[in-house]
Amino acid sequence: MDKILVEKVQAVSGLTDDRARFLICMLSSFPLAVIFAKVLHPKNSSSTIRHMFQLAVGLIFCYFCFKLQILLLLLDTGVCYLLMLLCSPSIVHIAVFVWAIGFMSVSHIYRMYTDYNGYTLDFTGPTMILTMKVTSLACSIYDGLHRKDEELNPDQKNLAVRRIPSLLEYFSYCFCFTSILSGPTFNLVDYLAFIDGRDMLDALKDKASNGVEPSGVKASLIKFFTAVGFISLTFIFPQNFEPFFDATWRRSHSFWYVTGYLYAVCFLYRCNYYFAWILADSVSNLSGFGFNGYDDKGSARWDKITNVYPSKTECSSSLKLLVENWNVGTALWLRRVCYERSKLAPTVMTYLLSATWHGFYPGYYGCFLSSAFFILTSRKLRRFVRPYFLGSSSVKLFYDILTTVCSLILINYSSIQLCFLSVERNIILYRYFFCLPHIICVVLYMICPSPKRKTQ
Repeated sequence: MDKILVEKVQAVSGLTDDRARFLICMLSSFPLAVIFAKVLHPKNSSSTIRHMFQLAVGLIFCYFCFKLQILLLLLDTGVCYLLMLLCSPSIVHIAVFVWAIGFMSVSHIYRMYTDYNGYTLDFTGPTMILTMKVTSLACSIYDGLHRKDEELNPDQKNLAVRRIPSLLEYFSYCFCFTSILSGPTFNLVDYLAFIDGRDMLDALKDKASNGVEPSGVKASLIKFFTAVGFISLTFIFPQNFEPFFDATWRRSHSFWYVTGYLYAVCFLYRCNYYFAWILADSVSNLSGFGFNGYDDKGSARWDKITNVYPSKTECSSSLKLLVENWNVGTALWLRRVCYERSKLAPTVMTYLLSATWHGFYPGYYGCFLSSAFFILTSRKLRRFVRPYFLGSSSVKLFYDILTTVCSLILINYSSIQLCFLSVERNIILYRYFFCLPHIICVVLYMICPSPKRKTQ
C-alpha cells in the first residue's frame, strides 16, 4: 500500500524513494498537527494521551521512512534511558554523551560504507536529532540533580531537570512526530510545558493576550509558504557541483564566473535545509508548540524552536551572527553541551564536536575547523579594527557592508567543503583558490595585536 503511494508521489515530483517518503510524512504532519492542537487540546485530553499520540505518530513516520532501521533508533534511545536510570547524577551526562556520540559515529561510518558521497535519507538523520535530545537531557539531569543552583547560569537553571522523566515522557520527547525527521531539537522542560498546556496558561497571564489563547496558525501558514518558496528554487535551478570538477570547464570560464557559480549552487544547497527546517517549524507551530511570548507591539512570537533565519543567514555582517542564525537548535546544543562545559579550547572543541556530529567525511572537518579559525581571526580583527569605523554613520555603513561581504565569502568557502565531502574534491577547491582565505586569515591573525587581559 505504501509503495503505491510513494510511486505516485515520485511520478508527480520526480523525487527519489527516500525523499518521497520524507515529503509524504512532512505533509501528513499538517492535518495531524491540527488534530493534536484542536481535538487533543490540554483542556480536552490528558497529558498521557497527548504523549501517546506524539509517540505513536513519530514511530509510524520512522517505520514508513526507514523500515526495520527503526530498531536501531529504539536501541540508541533505550540504552540512553537505562543510563539515566542507573548512573549517578554526577556522571550521567558523560555516560550518555559517550554512548550517544559513539552510536552516532558508528552510524555515520556505516553510511559512508554503504553510500559514500551520497545524500540518501536514512536513519542517521534521526540519530543525529536524537543525539542532541538525549545529551541535552542528560546535561539537564546533571544540572538539576547534582549541581547546586549557585553553580548554574540562568539558562542552565531554567532547563535543569529535577527528576528522571517517565518512560512515556522520555520516548514521546525523543520521537515527537513534529521533529523526529528533520528537527528542530528542543529541551525537555519546554516540551513538557507544551504537552501539559502550561505554556498556554502562562501566555494567558500576559496582558497582551487579552484573555485569548495565542494561535500558531498564521505563523504556520507564513512559514509553510516560505518553505515552499525555497524548495521551488531547487526545482527551477539545477544544484550541481559536478562542472567544477571538470578542469576544462574551469579553464573555459573566468575566475569570477566560477566563484559566482559555486556561490549560487551553495545557496541552492542551503535551500533544501531552509525547506526542511522551516516546514518542521510550521508543523510545530500548527500543533501549538513554539510560542515564545509577545513582542513590544503585543504580537505573539512563534520562534521558540525556530531553527533558521534565512535573511539573517544570507546577510550577516559577521561570522558570529551567521552561525547564530543557521541551524539554531544545533548551535544552542553545541553551546550548552560543549562550549559552556569544555575547559580546554572551547571554540575548537565545539567545532570538532560539530564536525563529528555531521559525520566523518574530510570535508566536514575542513569546513568546521576552517570556520573555527575564521571566527577566531574575525574576533581578533574586529576588536582591533572596528573602533576606527565608528566615527560617522557613513563610515560605519561602509564597515558593515565590507564585513558582510567578507563573511559571505568565508562562510561559502567553508560550506562548499562540507558539500564536497571527499578529500579529492576539496583539494581541487583549495588549488583553485590557492588557499587564499586561509592564508589571508593566518596573516591577519598574526599581525593583529592580541587584546590585553585584565588582571584582577
